Amino acid sequence: MTVDNRFLIKKFESFENIFVLFSQTTKLPFIECDEETFDDQIYVFTDEARTKEFAQKYTKEKILLIAVKIPKPQIKPFLSGLYSIGVNALVVQDEGAPVRVELEQLAPKPDLEAMKAEPVPKLNPELQLTALYFLQELRRPVERTPEEKKQLRALEEEMAVNLMKSRFIVAVDVTDVEGEWNPKDRNQKVKIPFVKNKEGNIFQPCYSDLGEFKKFNARNKNAKFRLMAVPYEDLPKYLIRDSKGYVFNPAGFNLTLTREQLEQMKKNYA
Repeated sequence: MTVDNRFLIKKFESFENIFVLFSQTTKLPFIECDEETFDDQIYVFTDEARTKEFAQKYTKEKILLIAVKIPKPQIKPFLSGLYSIGVNALVVQDEGAPVRVELEQLAPKPDLEAMKAEPVPKLNPELQLTALYFLQELRRPVERTPEEKKQLRALEEEMAVNLMKSRFIVAVDVTDVEGEWNPKDRNQKVKIPFVKNKEGNIFQPCYSDLGEFKKFNARNKNAKFRLMAVPYEDLPKYLIRDSKGYVFNPAGFNLTLTREQLEQMKKNYA
């Protein structure tokens, strides 16, 4: 296994592209906890047909997956980005049997704690990981057994604990502000970003980390934003009158919580 692992690590650099299983419900790599090693792992293939074949067994369980092609120029950035969602291993299917590779063997690990502690958090892998596990299961269209409902509640609790202890990026658009933005000056032309759901309800976006903010606002290159790091318990203070609540990581796992749900989470899990 060691020889195979080393050979694959070296060979990985020569792959022209890879195929990764993504969850259709989170639009992010499908993550699974290995029952033996407890690695938080994703599945990587060098052949698209094998990727789709592997996904079929999950389809039977109503776990809807899709094969996403990662071309060679994007492989290294993709691997580095896996740290932001809490992945620590890859199961790689090339030729022969699948091989497990630690993410650190393919991409250098950043100082996660330092990045999380920045004035504006750059990463929050614990929240990302627990939210993905919860939402992958929550959005599975099935009738759950009592045991499955219990497991789902446990996943929600793990996510909620990380919500409670996180700081979130809340952005204001100061593009039209003349001079420096003064948060206490109500006469300045500040815009509060929002999104609308299918029912026309307004929700304000907030982000677990800087990468999620940049991902959602990639098209707003000419806009000027001021970012604030807000603890979970203070999020309601930043809601505008017509806002129903927040959408967390709208370009990522896309979790919506109403004002009432924000408070209920706090009562249940704080």
